[in-house]
Amino acid sequence: MKTLISLFSALQKGPFVCFLFIVLLAYNTAMYAQITKIEYMKVKGSTADYLEIEKVWKSIHQARLDKGDIYAWYLIGKHFTGTASEYEYVTVTVFPSLFELNNSYPEELASTVDDALLEKTTNARDLIRTEIYDTPLITEIIHLPKYLNVSFMKVSQGNDNAYLELEKNIWKPIHEKLIKEGIKSTWSVYRQLYPGGYDAQFNYFTVNGFADMKKVSFEPPEGWEEVFSIVHQGKDIDKLFENTNQLRVLIKTELWELIYSVYPK
Repeated sequence: MKTLISLFSALQKGPFVCFLFIVLLAYNTAMYAQITKIEYMKVKGSTADYLEIEKVWKSIHQARLDKGDIYAWYLIGKHFTGTASEYEYVTVTVFPSLFELNNSYPEELASTVDDALLEKTTNARDLIRTEIYDTPLITEIIHLPKYLNVSFMKVSQGNDNAYLELEKNIWKPIHEKLIKEGIKSTWSVYRQLYPGGYDAQFNYFTVNGFADMKKVSFEPPEGWEEVFSIVHQGKDIDKLFENTNQLRVLIKTELWELIYSVYPK
């Protein structure tokens, strides 16, 4: 309803304003529609064998990209794992919308995947679980850097809007400044869509990307207080942390490393 009222107001202000409104609406809709599927993998045998199989899949994902079925695909390794780790790798596939997600392997492409490859894949790893996300706040989602510091968050029911507003208005400008200063490469907020529900261990995660291992830092990164004072002059840092901690709980942090990638060059 709010969208229709805004469109009506734009029409009253003239064709140029109306055109601009429609362009912005299309852009925002496209950003919201962008869907990310994350699959968590546990290697069953040789890690080298598993990576070779994923290299074969990489060429298949390139064909999907060429056909416009996906925006990007990545294989990512998790650092600091052991025999008791739930997973060691994740695959990340970015789709234009839920429609492409539900039709992720069109028949003409699926027919090119032979049974031998499927059997080798099944023998090489277990698919632990699959999660679907959108990205309400991003600085970059396609060209990912080498290292990703991933912080998993639990936001309680009723706090979603307030949490995203806090990330958008307070934290995002800080991260953008840190990116501009070369301290980090990317930042984004992912919101879990499926499986849904507030009984999940976490329902959001933030990703801070770094091109160099030497720049990887815990949150908040070193030197952020100075950046805060520049971006938010006159605001209370302690009050910021108090508001942040009231809206979300940091469940865990993991360090991921990009291994293979398929995205528009």
